[in-house]
Amino acid sequence: MANLTSVEFVKRIKQEMQTFHKLRINHPFVKAVSSGTASMEHIRKWALQDYQFRRIVPRIVMLRYLQCSDLEIQRKLFEIVEEETRGLATGTAGHNELFFRFAGSLGLSQEQLETVEIAPASAAHAYYVELVNYILPWFVVISVQVCAEGSFAPAAAALGQGFIKHYGMKPEAVKFFTVHSEADEDHSSFAEEVAIKYLHSPALQEQTRQATWRRLELLYDTWTVAE
Repeated sequence: MANLTSVEFVKRIKQEMQTFHKLRINHPFVKAVSSGTASMEHIRKWALQDYQFRRIVPRIVMLRYLQCSDLEIQRKLFEIVEEETRGLATGTAGHNELFFRFAGSLGLSQEQLETVEIAPASAAHAYYVELVNYILPWFVVISVQVCAEGSFAPAAAALGQGFIKHYGMKPEAVKFFTVHSEADEDHSSFAEEVAIKYLHSPALQEQTRQATWRRLELLYDTWTVAE
């Protein structure tokens, strides 16, 4: 394969993502919510495990911020920290607060979210997203977000629509999903900027590709929750 420019690589990996075997938009849980066939008990179990990643996102983004050696990109990373914790960019609330509202509409308390036993798949993903900050170049870690966050936006939109249409939830209760359908597209675009600026060698591009596929697999598996 001919060497790709960083721009060509970003275009290529986004194309490859569309046919990846584990995309959340194609997950059975998303399809069940979209068709109204998921039980409320299944949704509650899913929410309890999904929160196990949501709760650590601010810390993970801060780790990326601390590892970053590019001052311009570091500034943008801090803006993402502020969006995750306070919802400044979208004019809403911290993303965990939005998730608490969603969980509350399911009858789940914050205490239940914080104390549930974490499933092996959820733990594996949580460990991985922290580990890569110490073993991969910071710009590779951020470049993985091209597909990690880029693939969440359509799944979040589908879930939000399904919860409103089939489960009688109010738009305010599912704002976590509607906000992410927009915010994650922005974050994915930011990750593209980083990838284009730094991923010029075949070795770095391949490292990013492998980390991307592993991350997408782990994200998909965390959503496979027994009913």
